[in-house]
Amino acid sequence: MKRLGPVHTLAAGAATAVVLGALSVITTPAARNVDARDVPAEAVATASRTPAAPRARATPEATGTAGPTPAKADYAGRVKGNGGLIAISVRDGKAIAYFCDGRVEAWLRGRAADGRVVLSGPGGASVVARLGRGRAAGELAFGGRRWDFGAPTVKKPSGLYRASAVVRGAKVRAGWIYLDDGSRVGLTLVDGEPADVAIPEPGGNAAVNGQVVEPEDVDEFIGEF
Repeated sequence: MKRLGPVHTLAAGAATAVVLGALSVITTPAARNVDARDVPAEAVATASRTPAAPRARATPEATGTAGPTPAKADYAGRVKGNGGLIAISVRDGKAIAYFCDGRVEAWLRGRAADGRVVLSGPGGASVVARLGRGRAAGELAFGGRRWDFGAPTVKKPSGLYRASAVVRGAKVRAGWIYLDDGSRVGLTLVDGEPADVAIPEPGGNAAVNGQVVEPEDVDEFIGEF
């Protein structure tokens, strides 16, 4: 076979790089400006077993210098481009997160270390975020799509709450997120199906089929994850 000279070799390499770059642009899926409410119902992810932790991906929100890992912190904010909210809570190295847009939800769990959290949940849901300067900033993957988010630290009554109960023989589970600006979102499942239940006022109770269901603070349920 005829050997290529140095000039021909460099030219061939440059052409190959251009082709590969073009293929990369073509095959990379769009990950922004997608409404989470388009995610099908079967993509709803709730915490059960801990799957393998997701691999961190370099994104504008998740990269940067991470601060020290707080022993205790609560974050809540908006997921960019999809209308949902996300809450993250850290307790002594353990971390949980909850994403919800009122129609679908995802509970995730993992670890907080080196100024970052890496969380995962069923259905391939994942969160990778850095902690620092009073906020958690990173990326949520859910339903085959990805979105950036920024969530500042919050104090009660803002933040994450959960409720679990048995009402008239039906298993009830709910999650709620409250932001400092008064925004709130949540989803109540009765025997695994979404139910029309009003989100309670911060610090208040929910009513499910005429029975009071009391929300739990993160400190009350994080040990179950």
